[in-house]
Amino acid sequence: MSTAPGDTVSSAGGSARQSGGGGGSSSGAVYTAQRIQAEKELREKFTSVELRFFELIHLCDLAVQMLEIYYKKDMCMFIVETDFLNTCNQEKKALEHAIDDNVAVGMDCVIEIILRQTQHILDTEQQPSDYHPDSNVSLTLTPTLACTRAAQFLSESTEVIRCMTTQKQMREVFLGEIGARLFNVLLDHIKRFQITEPGGFQLIADLNLYYDWAESNVDPETLRFFTALKDLANCFILAPRDLRGFLRDQYSRRTFDGVMRSEEVYDVVACRADYRQIRTQVEGHCDFM
Repeated sequence: MSTAPGDTVSSAGGSARQSGGGGGSSSGAVYTAQRIQAEKELREKFTSVELRFFELIHLCDLAVQMLEIYYKKDMCMFIVETDFLNTCNQEKKALEHAIDDNVAVGMDCVIEIILRQTQHILDTEQQPSDYHPDSNVSLTLTPTLACTRAAQFLSESTEVIRCMTTQKQMREVFLGEIGARLFNVLLDHIKRFQITEPGGFQLIADLNLYYDWAESNVDPETLRFFTALKDLANCFILAPRDLRGFLRDQYSRRTFDGVMRSEEVYDVVACRADYRQIRTQVEGHCDFM
């Protein structure tokens, strides 16, 4: 897994463009088919890596259990278990710490790959027109293609974690960390766009799908992050005259406490497509602006 997921998909996409021939709908169809196939193969490879990682964790657990049985049954006859200066006790502790450290590093790598691929899907699939549609485009109020694919990848990845982790505490920590990092990915992702009122409804549809994923996977404390993001997205569908009161109400309810800094809230609100025209109605009237 030395090649980044995004690079793999991008290189496959480049090959598709070269094999597509001379332009037109034919080359576009080839490119799309090749890209979808490349993403499918990448997901399968990542799933196999996930499975292998958790198999190794199970083997480590088994080895530690066998060591503990041998230690209790045979070694404790010759040493004092509480003697921290004893070489045998020191080596046992060192092994346990080494296993814990390597499991933590492996977990971090798996989480990083999940988030990088999710980020790549959003970067390549999300279109500016998703949140800034033309006036003659009718709204479907269903999640965008980018959101749907990202949520599908997240669900597939976390399902492996749920199936393969036997320890509830480890599973909760694992999924909670994915949820916390995903929130930051989504927050940065939203800031890349200029969002109109119709686009705001589309964004809320996307955030509802991310929330559904989070509700099924993360702890209540982490879920607060997704709830706050959903609530804040309402700033895109409100009339300018109602925006100040909405923000004041959110702060009075302490919606963003421990979730987003004031500057981050401002950055999201400033993504309104009409913000330059309405900024004087907001800035200077709220504590964070």
